Amino acid sequence: MKDNENQIIRTASFEDRLTSLGESEMAMFRFLLDKPAGVILTVDTDKILAQLLEREGLVLCEPGDKVIIPEEVRSAYEEVRSDELTLRWRKRNWMYKCIEAGKYLYGVMTYEALRDLFALRYPDADMVEIMELFDSTPQYNQWFTERDGRLVLNGFEKNDYYKYLEQQVQGDLTFYVPTVMEVEELYDQGSLISRESHMKMKKFIEDNFGCDPDTAALKVHDLYETVNNHMRVNDAVEAFAAGGEDGSAIEFPSDEIRFRFTELYIEMSRECRVRDNRGHDYYEMVAIMSLKGRNAGDSPAKKGTQVKRAKIGRNDPCPCGSGKKYKNCCGRS
Repeated sequence: MKDNENQIIRTASFEDRLTSLGESEMAMFRFLLDKPAGVILTVDTDKILAQLLEREGLVLCEPGDKVIIPEEVRSAYEEVRSDELTLRWRKRNWMYKCIEAGKYLYGVMTYEALRDLFALRYPDADMVEIMELFDSTPQYNQWFTERDGRLVLNGFEKNDYYKYLEQQVQGDLTFYVPTVMEVEELYDQGSLISRESHMKMKKFIEDNFGCDPDTAALKVHDLYETVNNHMRVNDAVEAFAAGGEDGSAIEFPSDEIRFRFTELYIEMSRECRVRDNRGHDYYEMVAIMSLKGRNAGDSPAKKGTQVKRAKIGRNDPCPCGSGKKYKNCCGRS
C-alpha cells in the first residue's frame, strides 16, 4: 500500500471503517485474518465481499482471485482491537437493521420511533449516541433523510408526499414497535416470512412454480412491496406472473392455481405490516379502530371510519372470503 494510505490506517478513520462493515464483510475480514499468506476465493459472493473490503482499504485483491490482508492493516487492527470496538461495531450494525425496519414499517418516523427501535437491543443508549450512529451510517445503508424534524424515507420528500402520508393517512396512529426477531427478519428477508400467511404463500410458490426456498422468499418480498405500494389485487397477481427484472415470466398451471394464489395474496396482505398503518397489520387496525369507536361512544360504522389497508379493485375477490366480487359484497358500503 502507498505511504499516505499507511498513515490513514493509523488514524481514527481506520476504526470507522472497521465498525462500518456489515456482518458478512466482517466475517470475511476475520476469515482472512487467519490466512497470513492469503487465500484464493472461488465463490462469487466471497469475491464480492473481498471487493467491498478492498474498497475500504482493508485487503488487497491480487490476480487469480487471491486476497490478502496487508501487514500494515494487520498491525493496525491489533492496535485498535478491543471489546469497546466490537460493541461499537455491533451497535452500528443494529442501527442498519433499525433503519431497514423503519423503511418497511413507517416511511416517516420521529426520532423517538428510531430510539424505540434501537432500544429493543440497547435500552440504555441515549439520543446523542443513537443519532451519532444514525448520522454515520454508510450511504448504502441509509434510507432516510431529515425533513422538518422527522426522518423521511428517500423519495417520499417529493411533492411533500411524506406530509400527506403522515397527516392524511397515518394521522394519530402510534408507531408499532416490532420485536427483535421482526427487525432481523425485515433486514434479512425484506418481509416477515415467519408470519403464518406469508409462510403459506412461500410454500405455495415453492410447490406450484418450481422455485427454491430462497427464490420463493424473494417473491414473497416482492408481493409484500405490492401491498405496501397499494397495488390492486389483480394487478399484483399479473405483476407476479410477469416475473422479475430478468424477464422470466411465470405461468399459472391452471385457473384453480391462479384463484388459490389470489386467495393467499389477500390473506397475506392482511398480515403485512404496512407503512400506511405505521407498521400495524389489518387485524390490528380493526382492533384500533374499534377501540377508538368505543372510546368515542360510537361504532366505527356510524362514524364512517375506514380501516387503512391495501386498495382492492371492484372486481377483485372480496377480502372477507365470501367468494363474491368486492363490489357485490363489502364494497357496497
